[in-house]
Amino acid sequence: MEEYPFHNAVALCHTLALPFVKRAQVLVDMTCGNGHDTLFLAENMGKQAFLYGFDIQASALASTQSRLETNGLFHERIQLKLGSHENLLNEIDKIPDFIVFNLGYLPGGNRTIHTDTAITLKAVDLGLHKISVNGIIMIVAYPGTPDGKKEKDELASFLSHVPQKRFDVSYWQPANQVHEPPGLFVIQKRG
Repeated sequence: MEEYPFHNAVALCHTLALPFVKRAQVLVDMTCGNGHDTLFLAENMGKQAFLYGFDIQASALASTQSRLETNGLFHERIQLKLGSHENLLNEIDKIPDFIVFNLGYLPGGNRTIHTDTAITLKAVDLGLHKISVNGIIMIVAYPGTPDGKKEKDELASFLSHVPQKRFDVSYWQPANQVHEPPGLFVIQKRG
């Protein structure tokens, strides 16, 4: 366990996700980026589980694959795919048990290439329809830029209208950090 599991949204995401990741059969990283979330999932997934990682940038997938290979974790049950996450999620024939999004832009990459609000909402909506009963969707949102704030606000609005009888939805954000720190949406499909 991380020494400071509550210091930011990504650390909290990993802390909360761990028990679900260990028993999930199908995991999806919707935004591989530099591969940190994908590595976390690969390190903790079950021996028979499948992991799918998506990104719209080939450099992000290359970085993710390199990170997995360096840690001896890249194998036939891990598939990395180039393309938009809402399209690629639709192509998975298995039912996901755990889905993670880490929105925004690729750290160290071109900041003009970032997640798009309309596409994110489509992908989250598709995830809500595809996720298994008791399955979890976690979304780290970055409201520190104008585009990131718009994406976080529209995502919050969209999720506030998800039927309570079918999903539990919560949001966490640090209360004492300067600027607009990242926040974490957690969604679980009810049985």
